[in-house]
Amino acid sequence: MRKWLIFILLPGLLLFPSNVGAEGGIKLKSVNVELWSEYDQPSMLIIHQFTVDESTPLPVQVKVRFPKEGNLTAVAYTGGDGNMINTDFTGPEKQGDWQAVTLNIQSYAPYRIEYYQPLTHNGNQRSFSFSWYGDYSVNEFNVTVLLPTDSTNIVAEPIFSSTTTSKDGSQLVGIVKHGSLRMGQSYEFKINYERESETVTKQGNNSNVQPSAPIGPNTEGRVSIDNLPWIIGGFGLALIGLALYFYWRSTQATERSPRQRRRSGKNQEAGEEQAYCHECGARANAGDRFCRTCGSKLKV
Repeated sequence: MRKWLIFILLPGLLLFPSNVGAEGGIKLKSVNVELWSEYDQPSMLIIHQFTVDESTPLPVQVKVRFPKEGNLTAVAYTGGDGNMINTDFTGPEKQGDWQAVTLNIQSYAPYRIEYYQPLTHNGNQRSFSFSWYGDYSVNEFNVTVLLPTDSTNIVAEPIFSSTTTSKDGSQLVGIVKHGSLRMGQSYEFKINYERESETVTKQGNNSNVQPSAPIGPNTEGRVSIDNLPWIIGGFGLALIGLALYFYWRSTQATERSPRQRRRSGKNQEAGEEQAYCHECGARANAGDRFCRTCGSKLKV
């Protein structure tokens, strides 16, 4: 009887520690979610940053879920110098109403994902909601919201713990400090506000660059298109003149070479005709080997 009892209880004893380990295996020290509304796109930029608790052995894989309509743009961690460095991950994989990316955590540095998600528009009103699915326990959970400064009738749920303005004065900053979350405990944040403008907070690099004076035909450094045909025509005539000059030089060199060869040939023939006897001095004809006067052998 006791043997049968041991065989019945043994599977339960083996499974119990594994379940406890699965629930408490990965703990997050902090999760900081930043919602940047209409920052550089007419949508919501979500920066989801987290840090693994030191009680969790490394390396470990952490899965982060976000809505299926989200557009993932970055997966990174913070290096020792404070710069963001791309990190190893898999996904995103679609899972029903959301997507999931799995990050390979190698250190206790802050890791993050960044993605864009559409805003809900109703006239001048914008609305957005963020959901935490409770996949891990979190010691400290915070939400930071950045809105354009011309936003009005702002309603946050839960309400902001504090509000301020960004250093450059272009954004309103609201912070919600929630505290800890248990594994399986979900969290939802909603924001509603009104805004008449459709421009984004961060304009392009050239949007604020303006000329010091109106640009016209007489602006320094500008070439009027009306003079362009004359410029092209002058350049073409210069090329034609240069080609004719080099052609003339080549013909002159060709004419001089044959004349020099002909003159050298005549001189050589004249030298052969003017032969004299070294004994009597009589002039010899071309081809003579002996003097016609004294019979001496010529030195030819």
